[in-house]
Amino acid sequence: MNFFDYIKNESFFKPFTFKYRRIYYDCIQILIDKTKELPVLYESDAKDSITLFLKNMELHEESDNLSETTEENGGDLQAASIISLFRECGWLLPREIGRNGEYVVNVSIDCRRVMDFLRKMTEKSGEGMMSNRIFSMYEIVKSALEEDSVRRERPYTNILVPLIDNESELKNELTDLKENISTIMKAVIAFQDINSFGQFIMKDEMLDRFFSEYFFVKNNGLIPTQISFIRNKLRVLRQGDLFEKMVAECAENLQIDADEARQRVERYFAELQYFLSVEYEDNMELVDRRINNYYNLANTRIMLMSSNGIRLESALNDFLNAVSGLSEEEQALAMEKAADCTRIISQKYIGYKSFEKTRRLKNEGENIGLAVAELSEEDKDLKTEELFKNAPNRYSVERVGMFLETLLGNEREIQLKERQIRTKEEAIMFAAAMLYAKNIEFPFEIELSEEMVKTDVADINNMKICKHSEPHRNSDTGLSH
Repeated sequence: MNFFDYIKNESFFKPFTFKYRRIYYDCIQILIDKTKELPVLYESDAKDSITLFLKNMELHEESDNLSETTEENGGDLQAASIISLFRECGWLLPREIGRNGEYVVNVSIDCRRVMDFLRKMTEKSGEGMMSNRIFSMYEIVKSALEEDSVRRERPYTNILVPLIDNESELKNELTDLKENISTIMKAVIAFQDINSFGQFIMKDEMLDRFFSEYFFVKNNGLIPTQISFIRNKLRVLRQGDLFEKMVAECAENLQIDADEARQRVERYFAELQYFLSVEYEDNMELVDRRINNYYNLANTRIMLMSSNGIRLESALNDFLNAVSGLSEEEQALAMEKAADCTRIISQKYIGYKSFEKTRRLKNEGENIGLAVAELSEEDKDLKTEELFKNAPNRYSVERVGMFLETLLGNEREIQLKERQIRTKEEAIMFAAAMLYAKNIEFPFEIELSEEMVKTDVADINNMKICKHSEPHRNSDTGLSH
């Protein structure tokens, strides 16, 4: 809805166009404050408050001589005329008689909201606004996940709408950051002397507040953690009964159908997710680049101011290029004249390093090379055997034999289908037993059958495992995965 369709009063902003618009703004703020202090604000009290304000402004003598009541200046500066103007433009409600028979002054809701917004905008301190928005969103999401949270009773009003409001304000704060940098850069360019530039850096409160809040948000370890928490928990809030409850409440509050309410709630969640996942990081990176540009600009400006506007590197380069085109005699003469124009003073300082004694290393001057020696064949065999011992085979003949010995126990033979293969290592042990079946040192015989044993690890042919004393040995093996 357009604002002017909602306000339904073409004269609502009329006092702001008059000559005494500053006084009208202060007067309506005084009336709003009075309505907060008094349960009922009568017209006599309102007039007394405005009259006292005008006297404090030292304008009462001038207002006695003012009789301009035309539309161009909006009326004279009298308490009665100011209240009448406020009623005409819709800032005050029409006259209403109170219980004692006197007229009551009631500030309209629209005027109160607009003036509160203007007051917050003008009295904005700029300190901690970004971090406070992120903290508020974190607290809202955290409390919304609690089972006994009161926010779950009206989730659209108490969860989703506050999140959107804080997200919108956080966007505005990021925009303010970018605009503040542009303002600072313009101010730096305007300085013409090093003294004024130093005063700006040392004493400008706006610059100090700007960098203080920005670096707090960027370097504080809690901020990224809380943003990640909000982003992850939004997915939880977007599912389940709580989401459907938001849709129903949105449809009821805004008097729209369920499909339109669902689209609105989905759009709000999508906007929050996109901002926290993409826009926030993009804006912070943009601010980083602009701050770097500000530092580079300030550094360049300081160099120019300290060199009286002359770039020494460029001037020196032009001089050397010009000298290189001269003859040898002219070059010598030019260098002598340049030397006469330049005074170079050598300045040396004695520091703690000058008094330190050099300590020599203990092995300095000694032979620290590695000795070269050849190994004999016996030493090589011992080293090789030691390596094999340190890296044993997990599925060697001995280990497989010990595994089957433990598996059989007191039995003479077992069937694989009678056992359960639970791990991959057990399956490999049985497969290795198939491979070692022909080995003389292997103390077991393996007899395979066509029957397949299916396990969670692998499908293996059923086998009969028995001691080596059994007469029949079958060397066929089979294993399929």
